[in-house]
Amino acid sequence: MRGYRVDVRGLAGRPDIAWGRWRVAVFVDGAFWHGHPSAYRPGQHGEYWDEKIKRNVARDRSADALLAEQGWTVIRLWDFEVRRDLDACVQRIRDALARQTQ
Repeated sequence: MRGYRVDVRGLAGRPDIAWGRWRVAVFVDGAFWHGHPSAYRPGQHGEYWDEKIKRNVARDRSADALLAEQGWTVIRLWDFEVRRDLDACVQRIRDALARQTQ
């Protein structure tokens, strides 16, 4: 899978990996920082963290929407998904790239 850029600053949300030619953006989200229910439960870490995680999730959704409006396919992977099944994560990206090249 060639043609990618890492930590792309010029795009909404600053994707971890992006294929500009095919307009595919990939984010690898930390479970705690991005509010996955297995790692973060509101009310357990205090008001500061509740607000922080809430803002992170809202920012993620906003970036997703903006990129979609601009014709990008957005893939969000959880950090634990990458650790558990890298092959499946890579396949999701390959599938998205294949759809964009048709």
